[in-house]
Amino acid sequence: MDWALTVLITVAVLACPLFSPPVVADSAYKVPTANPTIVRGAIVSGSYTNVQTSDNTRMRIREQLVGGIRYIDMQWNTWQAFSEASRAKLIDIRVLLEGYQSNAGDTWHLQFYNYNTGSWDTAWYTMGALNVGAPDSTIEVRVGDAERARSFVSTAGAFRLRLADGNTRYGGGDGARSDIYIDLLRAQFAYDVTPPSSVVTAPSDLEHTNRSTYVVRGDSVDPSPDSSGVAQVSVSVDGGTSWNPAVPGTPGDYSTWSYDWSIPAEGTYTVRSRAADGAANVEVPGAGVRLVVDWTPPRVERTTPGEGEINVNVGANVQARFLEASGIDPATLDATTFTIVDEEGAPVAGSVSFDAGTLTATFDPDPDLFYGYTYTATLTTGVKDLAGNPLAAPYTWTFRTADILSLSLSETYNRDGTPGGGSVDFGTMSPEGSPFVVGGGTPPYAVRFRVLSSTRWNIMVRAHSDLVDSTQTPPAVIPVSRLQWSLAGAGAWRPFDLAGAEMFSPARDRTPQPGGGNVDLDLMLTLDWEDAPGDYAAQVVFVLMEQP
Repeated sequence: MDWALTVLITVAVLACPLFSPPVVADSAYKVPTANPTIVRGAIVSGSYTNVQTSDNTRMRIREQLVGGIRYIDMQWNTWQAFSEASRAKLIDIRVLLEGYQSNAGDTWHLQFYNYNTGSWDTAWYTMGALNVGAPDSTIEVRVGDAERARSFVSTAGAFRLRLADGNTRYGGGDGARSDIYIDLLRAQFAYDVTPPSSVVTAPSDLEHTNRSTYVVRGDSVDPSPDSSGVAQVSVSVDGGTSWNPAVPGTPGDYSTWSYDWSIPAEGTYTVRSRAADGAANVEVPGAGVRLVVDWTPPRVERTTPGEGEINVNVGANVQARFLEASGIDPATLDATTFTIVDEEGAPVAGSVSFDAGTLTATFDPDPDLFYGYTYTATLTTGVKDLAGNPLAAPYTWTFRTADILSLSLSETYNRDGTPGGGSVDFGTMSPEGSPFVVGGGTPPYAVRFRVLSSTRWNIMVRAHSDLVDSTQTPPAVIPVSRLQWSLAGAGAWRPFDLAGAEMFSPARDRTPQPGGGNVDLDLMLTLDWEDAPGDYAAQVVFVLMEQP
């Protein structure tokens, strides 16, 4: 007569839900100001306003079936005018398309309206394919030729383009329908403006300073061949309202010049120069350069996470946004001036970056933060604005990451030492060999769990049923208390029961991070000659619980 038993392992986690908070050349960017003319296709949803900014609101356009082939062909005829310079100054046009498409078989192509010929240009420009489905991707194309770029803009700054799919461009035979979801359609106009015959070399445009005096410097030249020589250079620090004489680098030679300026107040000053030659020819002054005078230290406007925030995602970046008119010097932001330490005082490794557009510094921890830890972030006085003003004092804030309670079944072993694959098989037995142990060294254990908890924890152990052979009529039953468990190698056996009991007393403290820790169990079965032979099975349940 033979007895057999298979123990089925079920893992559960019992806890309240845990919350995890989720420049090249001068250029001008233009966007459409009206819906396109649809030659083939249809607007399903959205309008031109959805394509003016990258904000995850999209204009959806669907291909049209014509003769068994599907097409999208649209003409964007109305744009913001290019008015920053004459078209003669234009050196290139770049078109950017952001969004996604619903079919992998399509590519997107551009054609420009040629204002010199009064018709659509014969050349097509291939942009490529967008992502199939969200998230957005970006494709772009450049004209790459100044003369051609100029032909695509009218003298009044008008601009038109045609956007079409590969079937339209190549006359293809693709019959599969594709929709294009446009989040952003934008044209960049790059242009060049020649400087005047005198130029300010210091300050540079948009230079920042925290000084109260400044030496303005520059160069000047009187073109050959009929040169009377530069006789005078004047400097304006108020945009051209008033002018002050500059001093030549050497007497009578204005090829280099300077002007000593006492700055009266903070603000942005436009510095311009104007040269006059010996024949009283006076230069029409150029736009000049801007000098930002800033005597005010930068401040932190807000942080993410905020001060005292809890349940922060362990994968989140830590950010600080500055309030600073001059902008922050990115060279002063690094892992020595933006630091994070955990509640045990250990520094957090990571990289620091800075977005000048939003004045936001970002600390990207690597690896992720630990669950259930309180962290302190600090910006030191080594952080400076572009004028050289440091933070008035270190800025510090704290936050706490979200807790975690995770129990997983790593592996099981059978009594014969083979992997159990989620259950434990005692194999063939008879009472004369009782008791029967799985684990205790050979195999190393019967069951291994992986626990990751940021709080105190315990495991509830209970049996789902007695040991049952359901193939017999009536089913044969052995009390589940004959099946016992022990922490691996401990030999302190405790019987399973249907009510359940806590595994540890007292409860365990939080596990190591990031990986957590193992809990290994041995199993023992005791048989009696009164037990009916059979192929028995039982299910036991282990529930991980958060403890106060």
